[in-house]
Amino acid sequence: MKKVWKKTIAAMLVLILTVGMLAGCGGGPVENEEEDSANYHVKLYYVSAEYLETGDESIEPMVVVDTDVAVPLEEADEIYETTLELLVQVSEEGMDTMIREGMVDDVTVTGGLAVVDLNEDTMHGGSMEEVYLIEQMVRTLIKSFDEVQKVRFTVEGEEVDSLMGHLEANCSYGLITVQEDGADVELVSIMEE
Repeated sequence: MKKVWKKTIAAMLVLILTVGMLAGCGGGPVENEEEDSANYHVKLYYVSAEYLETGDESIEPMVVVDTDVAVPLEEADEIYETTLELLVQVSEEGMDTMIREGMVDDVTVTGGLAVVDLNEDTMHGGSMEEVYLIEQMVRTLIKSFDEVQKVRFTVEGEEVDSLMGHLEANCSYGLITVQEDGADVELVSIMEE
């Protein structure tokens, strides 16, 4: 009887430890005490280079890269800028980016809204570049951080009518799901205020 009791206690301890470890796997930062850093799991959205070259609508226009990001605890509030800065570098063949070095000045998140402040000197390009710039930032922020539901853009701290002259920018963008050919498709869309 003692062996059964010991096995039961051992099984319960394993279960408690497993549940405890899983509780730490959430959408927010996980503190790493040894390095004094906060670790985040993020989804980076790049543009498919093949889609840009061919315009073939059978090709998925966005390529998702899952990665982990560690930031020092004292800089944890800069995780949004750090994540968007990762989009500047394309790490794999077949991907492209519309985000340039020095483009993102600041990101603040309040009440589900991320405000991305952009550098005026980097705001030039064609309509396709503007579309995918917005697409990359909106998808990356919303899909990486549970606390972000909408994204708004400013330039040099000021609201603007358009980022590069082609799309509306004095609004909030978010993700909506629509039915297309019998499948759910997630689209970046202007959200109602």
